[in-house]
Amino acid sequence: MNTLISELPISSGNCNITGTTSYAAQEAWIFSGNIRENIVFGRDYIEKYYQEVVRVCALEEDFRQLPYGDKTIVGERGVSLSGGQKVSYYA
Repeated sequence: MNTLISELPISSGNCNITGTTSYAAQEAWIFSGNIRENIVFGRDYIEKYYQEVVRVCALEEDFRQLPYGDKTIVGERGVSLSGGQKVSYYA
């Protein structure tokens, strides 16, 4: 897979892809900060857009269960979240 997405060079032979490819990693990339910061990921916070993302990802109930909702701090690499929460919030 890494060769197909150009993460590793081809050591021998050929790799021909017709059309486009897409890759979704199974490991969520999470930085130390709160959940909202991780979802916005350095972009400007736009309330309407953010609320739509939260809605389509069905995160409202998760946020109600967290002590500070989407402002709950997650540790480096999301150490305070379960594996399922990492994928849900950051996929």
